[in-house]
This record gives sequence, structure tokens and C-alpha cells, in this order.
Amino acid sequence: MQLGYFQKDALIEKLAKKFYAIQGYVVPESYRMQSATHPAERACVAMAIFAIEEVEFELANDDDTEIIKWQRGQSLSEECQYYFCKYEKFTLTLLTSPHINMTRVEVYLENTKLYVSEKAISPQEATEKLQDFISTLAIEF
Repeated sequence: MQLGYFQKDALIEKLAKKFYAIQGYVVPESYRMQSATHPAERACVAMAIFAIEEVEFELANDDDTEIIKWQRGQSLSEECQYYFCKYEKFTLTLLTSPHINMTRVEVYLENTKLYVSEKAISPQEATEKLQDFISTLAIEF
């Protein structure tokens, strides 16, 4: 997740004021911490910038984190295995048919189908592609 310039600027101000308040100081809401000259205020701004950069760095390096945790559902037949996952407002389904090496995944946002893929790939590969799709979708929103 990458913050826009104005979002980052507003977040720096908000965090710097919170850090300053933790030290027992209060500034007016209209006060601009990034324009401050006092060393304690400048330190709060530096802490805010550092905190934002650390979060952005962690999110950027979090690509390997598994967000999909499949739960086994009731199979439709002995030849097909059914899995599902609820992720916030998303419902994900995975249907595998090992006999014909076919995997089908679907993504629903509430009742709207957003994504369907049916390919001759392993469930693991389908899961990775699905995670990439969801990550891209989350960034777009």
C-alpha cells in the first residue's frame, strides 16, 4: 500500500501531534507540526515520518504472507474437492478435480462475482494467482 502525497502529509501531522501529546503537550488543531522549529516538535515529526516509512516498508515486503486460508467444504463428488474462504467482504471458492488436473477459483464481493479462473494448474498455483489478484484489487480500491 502506497500513500499519496496529501494522505502522507496529513498522516504525518496527525501522528506528530499524537506523539507530542504523549509527551504532555498540546498544540492547536490548525498548528502545522512540519513547520515547527522547536526540537521536541521536530522530533515528533521525525518519529511520524519514520513510523510511516516502516509501515510502508513492511507492507511492501509482505507479498509472501498468506492471506487465503482455505477451509474444506462439502465435496460435490468423490472426484472433486471443494474449499472456501471468507476474507472481509470477499468469498473465495476453490474447486479441484485431481483426476483431470483442473482447478477452478471464484471471487465474490458480497453477491457479485468478480473473478473466475479455470485452468489446469495445481491448487497452490491457483491460490498464489488468487492472492495476487486480491492484492492488486485491494491496491486499486
